[in-house]
Amino acid sequence: MSLPKPQITSLSKTSLHSWNAILASYFKNKRFYDVLQLFKRMLTEKNLVDSFNLVFAVKACFRLSLFQRAKLFHSLAIKLRLEGDMYVAPALMNVYSELGSLDEARKVFEEIPQKNSVIWGVMMKGYLNFSKEFEVFELFSGMRDHGCELDPFVLEVLIQACGNVCAGKGGETFHGLCIKKNFIESNYFLQTSLVDMYMQCGFLDFALKLFEDIPHRDVVLWSTIIAGFARNGGALESISMFRQMLANSVTPNSVTFASIVLAFSSLGSLKQGRSVHGYMIRNGVELDVKNYTSFIDMYAKCGCIAAAYRVFRQMPEKNVFSWSAMINGFGMHGLSGEALKIFDEMRSLNQLPNSVTFVSVLSACSHSGRIEEAWSHFKSMSRDYGITPVEEHYACMVDLLGRAGKIDEALSFINNMPMEPGASSWGALLSACRIHKRLELAEEVAKKLLPLESDQSGVYVMLSNIYADVGMWEMVKKTREEMYEKGLRKGVGFTSVEVKKKLYLFSSKDRFSYKNTQIESLWNSLEKRMGELGYVPDLRFALHDVDDEVKQEVLYGHSEKLAIVFGLLNSGEGMPIRITKNIRVCVDCHTASKFISLITRRKIIMRDVKRFHHVQDGLCSCGDFW
Repeated sequence: MSLPKPQITSLSKTSLHSWNAILASYFKNKRFYDVLQLFKRMLTEKNLVDSFNLVFAVKACFRLSLFQRAKLFHSLAIKLRLEGDMYVAPALMNVYSELGSLDEARKVFEEIPQKNSVIWGVMMKGYLNFSKEFEVFELFSGMRDHGCELDPFVLEVLIQACGNVCAGKGGETFHGLCIKKNFIESNYFLQTSLVDMYMQCGFLDFALKLFEDIPHRDVVLWSTIIAGFARNGGALESISMFRQMLANSVTPNSVTFASIVLAFSSLGSLKQGRSVHGYMIRNGVELDVKNYTSFIDMYAKCGCIAAAYRVFRQMPEKNVFSWSAMINGFGMHGLSGEALKIFDEMRSLNQLPNSVTFVSVLSACSHSGRIEEAWSHFKSMSRDYGITPVEEHYACMVDLLGRAGKIDEALSFINNMPMEPGASSWGALLSACRIHKRLELAEEVAKKLLPLESDQSGVYVMLSNIYADVGMWEMVKKTREEMYEKGLRKGVGFTSVEVKKKLYLFSSKDRFSYKNTQIESLWNSLEKRMGELGYVPDLRFALHDVDDEVKQEVLYGHSEKLAIVFGLLNSGEGMPIRITKNIRVCVDCHTASKFISLITRRKIIMRDVKRFHHVQDGLCSCGDFW
């Protein structure tokens, strides 16, 4: 609708209803400056301002981010005794909270004597926007005490708050209320919020069941389920849902692309991730900060740190997450010097770091053994930026000290933490105990860690591996039996390799499948030449109580070696081999990769759960510090 600008001379001769209709049309057509211009003229006529047009003026301030103008309209509302109006008050609260002044929104809220569900809902939404979920729940309690009825909007906010703090049981309760009040069938926003909540809480089956029961799925709902699987380690499921979305003729948007790129990042699927980037550029899909950041993360996690850096430099604007992603990218590739330079540049441009940034910085220091610099940044968090270190920051420091062999210092650090040490800190120390063969301490650490991860097999697996390293096979057997008695099973380690836009997965269980194949033939040839150059299999990492010949066969069947050999057979001459391991690369496979790179003159880029290893000409970028 194209509306002409009204003749100002006719204001007084036209009814208030007519002018309000024009104002509403301007707003509907996103002509927010015209809304404010017309409202300014209407102020000259005392009888032409009411709650209806004042709401549109306030909303226009929000759309144009005019905070001071909104405050002037708030003063006008007080003067006209409209500040408690059931339409004006929510608009004022919304503009304050959305433009960064939650305190002002709360003041408006407190001045309203009779609060309806809309007022309560807008205030809850304000707190939700500031990640103050527990204040949301407190408001809900107050709303119930006042006997106010729940409406779909309030329930949507409460469900989102539950998702943000992983309060799955609370989310289920609110889901039940939605069903009881018959809100869910006709409310698409509620349906999407519920799917997202279940995904954030890790209830993937619940989320998928609810998703499948929704008959009409738009791009927002598809993006929610795709993102949910990608965030929860279900990269393959995420890609499957993306393909189903395309098969249903739903056009992806920038949010969908950011989510599917995350899935490709998890699998180390460079070609697929790059194809999404190319598609967005070719089709003129506007890249926002989130998309740029997702591509930085994808290229870094797929082994192309140079491409990640190029995307970073191309960004028209960067936020704290973009800087953090670039720092983290350099750190995981062992380029701690470059990571710290980016951090220095970030601060020189007055971009304040956040908690995530410091995790990236400390991790970068950990990967390269920069102890003094890590201590400096750890202390700087609270001293210079008012950021209180949390479990993840402490775990980074424990990991750094443990890798460097300062086991007793790491233990003392944990014992002096201001909060109860969590699984991350104890887990980092347990890993260090394996590296430095501190068996007795490992047993004590495992006792601390098991109650924290009672439903996880990882502690039992790590402890049994430590026993295996020193040949204590009876303790290996006992530890594994304890794990099985609790109904836990060791997760399958696998390695993926991308060849010609297809992703191939290998696990150690596959080794018998490749008997008498090209893979076995090439490995035998490589192993012979490796032996001539001095390679000796590290039988400690066979982790089985069998004779040495069988141990060598077990080592050959490690998924890293299978993936590398498959890559050599099926990629072009001179092309780098990129593999991704879902757990840490074993020491023997790390050593073997250096010999293979020297023999084949291929670059091998290995990513594991901790970092990248760029192996070329017999040397690794990690300098064997990992």
